[in-house]
Amino acid sequence: MTERASRSAVLWASAGLLATALIWGTMTPLLKVLTEAMDIWLLAALRYVLGLPFLLVCMLLVAPPARPPAKLKAAQLAILGLAMTAFSILYTVGVRYSHPVTAVVVLNFGPVISAVMARVMLGTRMAPGFPLALGLALLGGLLVLYGTPGTHERGLALQGGEPLLVVGQICWQWYSIRAQQWLGDRGQIGLSTITSAVAALWMVVACAALWGAGVAGGAPPALAWHHVLYLVWICVFGVAVAILLWNVGVSRVGLPVAALHMNASPVFAVLTAAAIGLPPTGLQIAGGLLVLGGIVYMQLLQMRRARPG
Repeated sequence: MTERASRSAVLWASAGLLATALIWGTMTPLLKVLTEAMDIWLLAALRYVLGLPFLLVCMLLVAPPARPPAKLKAAQLAILGLAMTAFSILYTVGVRYSHPVTAVVVLNFGPVISAVMARVMLGTRMAPGFPLALGLALLGGLLVLYGTPGTHERGLALQGGEPLLVVGQICWQWYSIRAQQWLGDRGQIGLSTITSAVAALWMVVACAALWGAGVAGGAPPALAWHHVLYLVWICVFGVAVAILLWNVGVSRVGLPVAALHMNASPVFAVLTAAAIGLPPTGLQIAGGLLVLGGIVYMQLLQMRRARPG
């Protein structure tokens, strides 16, 4: 790959990861609303099932890999699907039973978890400059939260779902590493589609079993129009589009740096609030600048390392 192509790949990967952060930044509050309107187990299953058609269309539209990929292994697919299923369930239930503020704080430590797992599973050392970029992103994310109106009154009390979010992130980071190792030769669209299809199958089986056991409820009697819009956004964009962009980013810049971009999620949540008439506070603006500063700093280092010699 030429220097220009390599630098362009880093820029496009970073742009895709920031788009993922934007999408996922809106998901926590929307998911919180939906879990209060419909059964959480059904919602967890629908996230993959309803997002799968988009990925299938993408897979049909793109050219297959130039080299024939390795033969699919049922055991690997089953494990990858289980990891995604575990993440979906743990994330959905964790958000439902977590404080909105503490949930975002816990999710902001995703880059730390990813760095540790990349070290344990791959022996990957932290990239030069990563600790500083991570520190800026974490500090900025906390400032965004601290500057959010009402945070002081709500406090940071734990409500029981926060540990589930931590375990869910571990499952997701494990999937992100193994998916690239086992299915990376199929391209990122193929990888995302195949693993999402297996996860959707696992979710349907799990939801049916829970429904049969009387744990999961059925379909809600009716959903308001805004609930339907939230569901479409979470399933099509929050799962299908975001997973595809995430996998592309991980393949280009590595898991820890990709996870670092996700600390921009609170920033995009603030921008969304501003768009509907809730202007950001000074602390939120300062925090957002710190987060984006950390991401830009890491991106510049990535581009510099992409130069030959």
